[in-house]
Amino acid sequence: MIVNCLIEMEKLKILFAVTIILLFTCCADSKTFEKADGTKFTAEPYGWMNTSRKIEGVKYDINAGNLVWSILLSETLVVPVLLTGEAFYEPVAYEEVEGN
Repeated sequence: MIVNCLIEMEKLKILFAVTIILLFTCCADSKTFEKADGTKFTAEPYGWMNTSRKIEGVKYDINAGNLVWSILLSETLVVPVLLTGEAFYEPVAYEEVEGN
């Protein structure tokens, strides 16, 4: 009984370590764009927890890496929430918006 508990604790430690590593490696990347007037700006990835990061005129795509890891580690609940909530959409292109 005690041996089984120790084995389960080791499995949890490994899962926790893998989760932490994934959270540092699976994030979507920021991207710097240049407006027509020459000014540069950086668009950050966003998710459902921080939609205020979305910038008008920037085209975003789903980050495939975060999607795959969210599905694979869906049993943890924490990983999918963090990966989709913080950095699910990644900036890929910028189109000048009329009037700006």
